[in-house]
Amino acid sequence: MQKATASTAQGLKMGVVQQAQLIEREQLAVLSEPVLCYYLNATKRIQVVRLSHLSEGEWEHILFPGQNFMFEAPPEAMLEVYKSPTLSIAPPEYILCRTLQVQSN
Repeated sequence: MQKATASTAQGLKMGVVQQAQLIEREQLAVLSEPVLCYYLNATKRIQVVRLSHLSEGEWEHILFPGQNFMFEAPPEAMLEVYKSPTLSIAPPEYILCRTLQVQSN
């Protein structure tokens, strides 16, 4: 009886995980087409920037003081900026990619 309960609980857990993954895929599908974005590390410290929840996965980039870079992302995506030397000390700053979009003339 205990084995049956454990396997039922495990089956329910797997079902919840699969449902969460399906919802995440559906949310990714509604993201807009990527736009060209620009970010500058205007601080005197090294920053780690991370972009996740993309259809092709996620990426992380290290920026040195004064360094800038351009990237493509859906306007609804959030860029996480970690300004602390260790990622666990300070919470990241979240920047909506729409606000980093390069404006064409």
